[in-house]
Amino acid sequence: MRDQQALFGLVASDSTAFRVVDRVASEQLLERLREAHARARERFWKLHGAPTRLTIDVDATLITAHSQKE
Repeated sequence: MRDQQALFGLVASDSTAFRVVDRVASEQLLERLREAHARARERFWKLHGAPTRLTIDVDATLITAHSQKE
Protein backbone atom coordinates (compact mmCIF):
# COMPACT_ATOMS: atom_id res chain seq x y z
CA MET A 1 0.00 0.00 0.00
CA ARG A 2 2.97 2.26 0.53
CA ASP A 3 3.58 2.61 -3.20
CA GLN A 4 -0.03 3.80 -3.71
CA GLN A 5 -0.10 6.99 -1.62
CA ALA A 6 -2.73 8.53 -3.90
CA LEU A 7 -5.07 5.76 -2.84
CA PHE A 8 -4.10 5.11 0.79
CA GLY A 9 -2.15 8.16 1.99
CA LEU A 10 0.64 7.60 4.49
CA VAL A 11 0.55 4.10 5.97
CA ALA A 12 2.36 2.21 8.69
CA SER A 13 5.20 -0.11 7.78
CA ASP A 14 4.16 -3.47 6.36
CA SER A 15 5.29 -5.35 9.44
CA THR A 16 3.40 -3.01 11.79
CA ALA A 17 0.23 -3.24 9.73
CA PHE A 18 0.39 -7.05 9.59
CA ARG A 19 0.98 -7.30 13.36
CA VAL A 20 -2.02 -5.09 14.09
CA VAL A 21 -4.31 -7.00 11.73
CA ASP A 22 -3.07 -10.34 13.09
CA ARG A 23 -3.84 -9.32 16.67
CA VAL A 24 -7.30 -7.89 16.12
CA ALA A 25 -8.60 -9.80 13.13
CA SER A 26 -11.45 -12.23 13.12
CA GLU A 27 -12.56 -13.97 9.94
CA GLN A 28 -15.53 -11.58 9.69
CA LEU A 29 -13.29 -8.53 10.11
CA LEU A 30 -10.86 -9.80 7.47
CA GLU A 31 -13.71 -10.29 5.01
CA ARG A 32 -14.98 -6.75 5.65
CA LEU A 33 -11.44 -5.44 5.21
CA ARG A 34 -11.12 -7.26 1.87
CA GLU A 35 -14.44 -5.81 0.72
CA ALA A 36 -13.44 -2.27 1.73
CA HIS A 37 -10.11 -2.65 -0.06
CA ALA A 38 -11.88 -3.87 -3.21
CA ARG A 39 -14.32 -0.92 -3.12
CA ALA A 40 -11.48 1.58 -2.63
CA ARG A 41 -9.51 0.03 -5.48
CA GLU A 42 -12.56 0.08 -7.78
CA ARG A 43 -13.27 3.73 -6.98
CA PHE A 44 -9.65 4.74 -7.53
CA TRP A 45 -9.56 2.93 -10.86
CA LYS A 46 -12.73 4.69 -11.98
CA LEU A 47 -11.25 8.06 -11.09
CA HIS A 48 -7.66 7.53 -12.23
CA GLY A 49 -7.70 4.44 -14.44
CA ALA A 50 -6.59 0.91 -13.70
CA PRO A 51 -2.86 0.21 -13.62
CA THR A 52 -1.32 -0.98 -16.88
CA ARG A 53 0.94 -3.40 -15.05
CA LEU A 54 1.01 -5.23 -11.75
CA THR A 55 4.17 -5.42 -9.69
CA ILE A 56 4.52 -8.20 -7.16
CA ASP A 57 7.36 -7.38 -4.81
CA VAL A 58 8.85 -10.54 -3.37
CA ASP A 59 11.59 -9.57 -0.99
CA ALA A 60 14.03 -11.97 0.60
CA THR A 61 17.54 -11.61 1.82
CA LEU A 62 19.78 -14.60 2.22
CA ILE A 63 22.69 -14.03 4.55
CA THR A 64 25.46 -16.52 5.02
CA ALA A 65 27.66 -15.86 8.00
CA HIS A 66 30.84 -17.71 8.81
CA SER A 67 33.39 -17.01 11.46
CA GLN A 68 36.75 -18.60 12.14
CA LYS A 69 36.40 -17.73 15.82
CA GLU A 70 35.88 -20.49 18.34
